[in-house]
Formats: sequence, structure tokens, C-alpha cells
Amino acid sequence: MAVEIKGSVGRLGNNNADDVVTVQQLLLQQGLAIGQADGQCGPRTIAGITTFQSGFLNHPDGLVEPRGKTLQRLNMVGFKPSTTSSVAPKVTSPQAINQAVPSEVSGSITRLVRRSSLGVLNPGLGAVNNTYMIDKLGKPRESFSADCQAVTNDRLKKYIHTASVGPFRATGLKPAVESLRVIMSEISTKHPDIYTALGSAGMLCCRYVRGSTTSISNHSWGTAIDLTLKGVLDKRGDGMVQYGLTLMAPIFNSHGWYWGAAFHTEDAMHFEVGRALLETWLPDLK
Repeated sequence: MAVEIKGSVGRLGNNNADDVVTVQQLLLQQGLAIGQADGQCGPRTIAGITTFQSGFLNHPDGLVEPRGKTLQRLNMVGFKPSTTSSVAPKVTSPQAINQAVPSEVSGSITRLVRRSSLGVLNPGLGAVNNTYMIDKLGKPRESFSADCQAVTNDRLKKYIHTASVGPFRATGLKPAVESLRVIMSEISTKHPDIYTALGSAGMLCCRYVRGSTTSISNHSWGTAIDLTLKGVLDKRGDGMVQYGLTLMAPIFNSHGWYWGAAFHTEDAMHFEVGRALLETWLPDLK
């Protein structure tokens, strides 16, 4: 009997947890390395869908529709994808962003673009929250304020690492720093003008979220970074984002990082490790 789903799963899908689990189980049965069937539609799940579709679609879109061709193929026991090595999920491309950006601003990487003109951000990615981070990594320290303070959690301190990531040095959770170095290398190839203009306003910083006295910033675990372009820091909460940041966002997304432009209070200078990516590191952070 064919397995059914109620809503779409994958890139820009409804991604109801029960439907996601169903699709993940079908992908695992096909031999695709997507991790556990956890109901979270992250980059590995979207990559698995895209890889599977490459065996029968000319233009894989990373989306499984309730009565669509991809679900029909997933239900075919004898059908196998052309490869079982997951590829990077297809997310919003720089070309798509260029189409959304007025031509008069596209020549300057620090010119501002309305967030609302960019469409859906961080497709297929999920952000983390304090409850999740504390449960998985513990509190970085016992007390926080609006100012940066040091990590005091001995377990976490073991994994704090400082290294050059290309245009600057960064201090943060070791796998996050290593991932950042790979991202920066890709930016240097695809957008050399942006790469040479990049700077950092900080990565590891144990403090509250700006304007809060209860919510801990993800900088506190060294899994987030704020970026500058030509020394200019994008203004938080004004609904506008620097053009150069819009071009970098798809690259960060493809590596499992979540862009802060999608936060309720827009924070476009901010990029942080997404939930699915962090999950892959947890076994090594014991």
C-alpha cells in the first residue's frame, strides 16, 4: 500500500513534522544518507530529496508533493536513485536575488535592499532556541548581561577554537569555525569583491540578545557571527539589508547556516548555525 502525506515536504514546503518523518523514512529506505527520521526538514533532508529526484527529473526542486511524481517514485520499492550521495540542497540563488534587487543598487555591496523584496529566506532550514542549545550543549556560563563575558562551562570551553577563516580570525565552537572557513573559501571564489570587503563584528560573546534580559544570544555558544562589509555594520531591525549580504546568504544556507534577516527583528548582519547542522556535530561534542 502506498504511503501518503497530507502536505508538501522539502524546500518551501509545509513541512508538517509527521509528513517530514514519512518522507525521511522513504528516503532512508532508498539508501540516502540523511541522518535520522526526526521530523525536522533540514538541509540534509532537502539534499536527499534533490538527490533522489535527480534520477528522474531534469530540474530537481527538493520538494515532495502529496500526490506528486516524487512521492510516487519513493513508494516504488524497485526504484533506486542514480546516486545515494546527498548533494547540497538548492536554495535561493544569487541570480534570483539579483532579479529582486533594483538595478540601481546592484553595483554597491553596501547599498540597502528591502528585506521584503527577497521572498522566502532560509528555505528548509530551522533556527535553534535557548531551550535546545542549553539541552544539547549546556549553559555557557551561569550569569549573563548585555556585555560580552567569558565561557565558564568546562565542557564547552574544550571546543572553543580560534583560527583564521580567510578574511579575518574567528573564535567560536570549533566545528562552526571550520565550517565558516569553508564558507569563506566559497565566497572568495564566487564573490571576490565581497570577500575582500568582509570583516567580523564578533563570533563568541556570552551575553543576552540585544534588548533582552532573559534570552541568551547564540553568540554565547560560539555558533553565530556578525559580519561587516567595508567596515559597515548592517543596522538591526530596520527591514533593510546590505546587498552584499543577500549574495552571501545562499552560500551560508547551502552549508546549513541560518540568516538573521529572517528573524522577527531583522538582523541581516547575523549568521548562525542551523539546527540540522548542529545535530550532525553533537556526537563529537561530548
